Amino acid sequence: MYTLPSTLKQEIGKYNDLIKEYQSKKIDPKEFKAFRVPMGIYEQREDGTYMVRVRCSAGFITPAQLKRVAEIAQKYGSQLIHITTRQELQIQNLELKDTYHVLQGLYAIGLASRGGGGNTVRNIMASIDAGISNDEVFDVTPYNIALTNYLIAQPDSWTLPRKYKISFSGSDSDNAFAAFNDLGFIARVKDGQKGFKVYIGGSLGSQPMVGHVLFDFVPAEDILYIADAVKKLFSRYGNRRNKHKARLRFVFYKLGKEKVFELFNQIYDEIKQSKQLHFELPLLPSVSPTINLPVGVPADKGAFTLWEERYVTQQKQAGYVSILIPFEHGDVEPGVVKSLGEFLIPFGEDVIRFSMRQNIHLRNIPKQYIATVYNFLQEIGVDTTQSYILNSLVSCTGANTCRLGICLSKGASGRLREKLASSGLGLDQLKDIRINISGCPNSCGQQTNADIGFYGKVGRTDRMFPAYNVVAGAVIGNGNPQLAELVGSVSAWDMPALTIDILRSYLNNKDTNHSFSDYFKAGGKEEIKSLCQKYSKIPDFREDKNYYFDWGSDQIFSLAGKGTGECSAGLFDMIDVDYNTIRQSRDEIKKITDKNKAASLLAKIVTASSRMLLITKGIEPKDSAGIFDGFTERFIKAGLVSGKYSEVVDAVKNGDYAGLPSQKNLVLDLAADVIDLYENMDDSLQFPAEKEKEQPKEEEATNKVALKKDLRGVACPMNFVKTKIELSKLKSDDILEVLLDDGEPIENVPGSVKGEGHKILVQERIGNYWSVVIQKR
Repeated sequence: MYTLPSTLKQEIGKYNDLIKEYQSKKIDPKEFKAFRVPMGIYEQREDGTYMVRVRCSAGFITPAQLKRVAEIAQKYGSQLIHITTRQELQIQNLELKDTYHVLQGLYAIGLASRGGGGNTVRNIMASIDAGISNDEVFDVTPYNIALTNYLIAQPDSWTLPRKYKISFSGSDSDNAFAAFNDLGFIARVKDGQKGFKVYIGGSLGSQPMVGHVLFDFVPAEDILYIADAVKKLFSRYGNRRNKHKARLRFVFYKLGKEKVFELFNQIYDEIKQSKQLHFELPLLPSVSPTINLPVGVPADKGAFTLWEERYVTQQKQAGYVSILIPFEHGDVEPGVVKSLGEFLIPFGEDVIRFSMRQNIHLRNIPKQYIATVYNFLQEIGVDTTQSYILNSLVSCTGANTCRLGICLSKGASGRLREKLASSGLGLDQLKDIRINISGCPNSCGQQTNADIGFYGKVGRTDRMFPAYNVVAGAVIGNGNPQLAELVGSVSAWDMPALTIDILRSYLNNKDTNHSFSDYFKAGGKEEIKSLCQKYSKIPDFREDKNYYFDWGSDQIFSLAGKGTGECSAGLFDMIDVDYNTIRQSRDEIKKITDKNKAASLLAKIVTASSRMLLITKGIEPKDSAGIFDGFTERFIKAGLVSGKYSEVVDAVKNGDYAGLPSQKNLVLDLAADVIDLYENMDDSLQFPAEKEKEQPKEEEATNKVALKKDLRGVACPMNFVKTKIELSKLKSDDILEVLLDDGEPIENVPGSVKGEGHKILVQERIGNYWSVVIQKR
């Protein structure tokens, strides 16, 4: 229903040429990837196949298009179509050479993958019940599509620092999570005029943030100006050097809300004064007036009635219903998709939406055909017998195919589904509970806006084991959005049992709580923390090996082979601890009037600022004095930060906090300069001033080892940091040999090094340690 970009046909042709050049090794793989990813084509892990994302604005697709997508998937050997949490499709397990033909096939039916990935405007979401809900203010679908058409036609939409996510909700209930997107619109009417409440800066990735209210109300015709202004703000001030800090929320963390709003208003005013943006609302397809299908009769009236109660909803349009079709993990075989598309064609074009819970919602189904749909779903093998909660568990793809994944979130979700089904809980009382699982701290599984959420991490006893951080209590909509709070952690093995315990506690208190968030606030938070503690004791490997296998894997848990090793993630995790301390303390100090409390907070900021980047220099301070000595020697004396900060650094080192309140601005400037250093740090852990001093020598590269470093006895992530430091001394194609201990070092460092783009030439065991030979990229 959206309009394809005018340049798309030409870009698809260019992509085909680049495939040939890449396969014949005529172009750099990075150059090919830089074009491929924004085209919505991703390499899957392990088997070397590829997936193609299919953009579906507002989750919309026609039955005929759905059928054709399935036929394309079948033609090119895909056995899996996946529904994503951003209301779009993925055609998975494709050969690289066939991805071009898939793009051609999509283009022929008015669909595209462009914008499914890369640093651009991603699929714009909308309420799953937009246009059919009794509670909506108005249908946001036309506005979603109009904005999609505008943004994907702009060349500067494809060269952003990172992804730009937008969502539309039809009411204050915010069931499309507008407050949790980079830009969110919530429908409102003021004095008879349609418009929106606008949120900016929301995000669910690492260091998540609820968006700020940018406008309490703007006329609907202003949304193009607002989206354009936010895009330009992001493009000008977003971090292009560090992808870990590249989302719009980090502009807020760096500059603060007031400054960002000031910059936005400047850009917004410039755009409104300089150009007239045309706002054209598309006409939505009409409901089919005649349906020539037989009216079905269910074979089992009792089973049909129970299914109807669980999965059928009355629309605001008299005589029509919406029907939810569940698919575990959002995964569907192309044959099922084809049959479904063909079956739905007689019902008209406006009959399908993809949901953020990875299911399909039918709409505009006449009531007399409910049983017809039910019988058809049974014929194609759709589960019609389970409680809704079992079919609404959300998980990202996890380490099965994602290069960032730590845990097998799909496996965990499947096991949780099995355990819930046999738990004896009143599952039909849990229909509104949102349980979301991500395989890593990124939020592809949207765990931070769930009632109960999990995200993958590495646990340790005598060795690594798969584990999850546990978050809970998110508040969605009604003017008070809140992220889920971290309440503990749990092994992957115990995660299903913990979830059942939490749900049992909620059901025991459900009569006195309107929602899970109410339960969480009324004592549930402490109860969940206590339950996490119940599962905190992990047996060592000899006692119980189950804890050291992930769900769905027959291999002992390891990070070997996962795209970015844990050492790399651990490095940024350690930096983020101090980064978050600085940010939180800066917010707290604005409200403090007591001088002693202010002095303590300022000392905390100086300490975190001094320690934050020491790891990039391979420094592990043994005590607090070591923090300040290391910072003074490697950052102040090295000229990376100004010598004017020596006074406050020395004061905190000596425990003399009394004078800090009078030097508050100096302390805050120190924090800002350290954060700026971090955001301008390159992949080799160097800062701009260092790169100017250390120009590489123009010498011809050889295949001989240029440098050797013994890192035996050095633990993760410091062994990886020291490897990066040594690599920074070399020029491209030079060779570094490092010696690593067996166990976690050899399991993690090579993966982290490969994740940085370097090449592992040799990985060889020598007695009880390893030699790893690395060629610098």
